[in-house]
Amino acid sequence: MKVVLSGLNRREKMFTLADDGWFPSEVAKAGEAMAGAGLCRLDAAFWSLAGRLRVTLVLPCDRCGCELHWPVDDEFIYRVASEESGGQDGEVDEEDAALWPVSGPVLDLAEVFRERVFLTLPEKILCAETCRGLCAGCGADLNLEPCRCL
Repeated sequence: MKVVLSGLNRREKMFTLADDGWFPSEVAKAGEAMAGAGLCRLDAAFWSLAGRLRVTLVLPCDRCGCELHWPVDDEFIYRVASEESGGQDGEVDEEDAALWPVSGPVLDLAEVFRERVFLTLPEKILCAETCRGLCAGCGADLNLEPCRCL
């Protein structure tokens, strides 16, 4: 969903993304993803984007490969900056840490939410802290059966 930024004013406008192809194909999900955002103008070159992503991801355990359902309820706030604002040059301060730069007059909300999906992925996916994984020799799931390499 593309939003023309010049058409926004200081009153927040709400947007909801239908689950119609914006979700990244590299990530599996259970059910539909719910994505919504509020967008308003802050001044001539900046806008505020507050969004929420709710979805259940289907991820494989890094050790044994079993399928996990990973619920995500991600709320975020970005300060959207146009090219003309000059916010991309120089040092980045804390206020700019959540900056979403746009190079033209349009903000692609689908792009923002696709990035948020990837940012919610855990570094290490484990079905349990005690997961023993798969045997490198015989492939046995050591959580369910003993190694057959003997």
